[in-house]
Amino acid sequence: MRNKFIILLLTGCLIFITWGCSLKWTQAIRYGEVSRDEFRETVNIEIQNGLVFLPVTIRGKQYRFLFDTGAPFSISKQLQHEHAFEIISKGNIIDSDHNKKKVDWAQVDSIHVGNVSFMNQTAFVGDFNANPLLKCLEIDGIIGSNLIRHANWTIDQEQKTVSLNSTINKDAFQDCIIIPFKTDYQYNIFIDVHIGPATVKNVLMDYGSNGSISLNNEIFTTLKGRNIIGAVLLEKGVQQAGIIGKPVNFDRKITYNDSVGIGRLGLNNIMLRTGKTVSLGNKLLSRFPVTIDWDKQNLYFRQNDTSEESNRFPRFSLGYSTEKGIYVQSVIKNSNAWVKGVRPNCIIERIDSLDFENGNDFCDYAKHELGDNIFVQLIDTTGQRQELNIRQTPIIK
Repeated sequence: MRNKFIILLLTGCLIFITWGCSLKWTQAIRYGEVSRDEFRETVNIEIQNGLVFLPVTIRGKQYRFLFDTGAPFSISKQLQHEHAFEIISKGNIIDSDHNKKKVDWAQVDSIHVGNVSFMNQTAFVGDFNANPLLKCLEIDGIIGSNLIRHANWTIDQEQKTVSLNSTINKDAFQDCIIIPFKTDYQYNIFIDVHIGPATVKNVLMDYGSNGSISLNNEIFTTLKGRNIIGAVLLEKGVQQAGIIGKPVNFDRKITYNDSVGIGRLGLNNIMLRTGKTVSLGNKLLSRFPVTIDWDKQNLYFRQNDTSEESNRFPRFSLGYSTEKGIYVQSVIKNSNAWVKGVRPNCIIERIDSLDFENGNDFCDYAKHELGDNIFVQLIDTTGQRQELNIRQTPIIK
């Protein structure tokens, strides 16, 4: 069995603050419309590193955008430089790692998803090369929440399609599980998630995260204190998940649970981990065709036979910096990697067939599939070269 290397991206969950401009962000995000009243379109998507990408067309040229319900519409700095869209506001973003940065807000006159044209949409101008992981994904922008709300979407990752519809035929969803959702001024989508007898309210549905369920420390500690969750592992080090790309120190708790529910949908073997945002990511969402009905503010989950997720995943994460090259960012304590001596800040020279001293780079690693047994050659924190064979072992629940 082979597992796709998991890059824990959280491009969504962005918080916005306007400053020094007559047009506030809360006003600008309301702009936009669809060019026609009735439409029905299906486009093919690409799944890479547990995230959804789709083609869009701007001024006759095709680009690659991330589909992300947890962040507003965005375009890259390169795309803005190419097209010089009107800047209508300025402000700050606070990303999922709680890093803050000033950005421009542009009005994109037209963007096509298939044959559907979205007009005068507000987008923040992002630097997607600032985070090495995002740079490897080569994205030109984000199809985000304020654009998504103009249509009803069906995301079917098994068929690798996204469908856009102006109206919903309710008869087509009679066999689906219906989940009502709430929204906010950014048009984020929030639902309730059940974990055992507890209900976690206002969980962000975040296609821009390839994790499963993220809980803040307070919720996680409460569930542990009520014996709703079992054995917990601790991951220590730094993470670099946000769009701004600045590494931040973190201690993360991880467990798996067999009593997760979304409406009547019962889910087994679901990863729960601590984070700064309470969210439900694409590792879970990808198992179901999901329809977003903005007219009635309902989600329709179509059940299938995939009710469990594997709990075999790398027990360490790697990152990149110009000073260190490819290095270990975090390790799960007492995992096989930890026992073998892998620690944060170890320098990686080789992993499996990838040789970073002789031609391979970080983007090769981002595309690499790890097996159950991983070969690693590294320079440890004492300066010694080590060759390790690391096993991916399941988490004990």
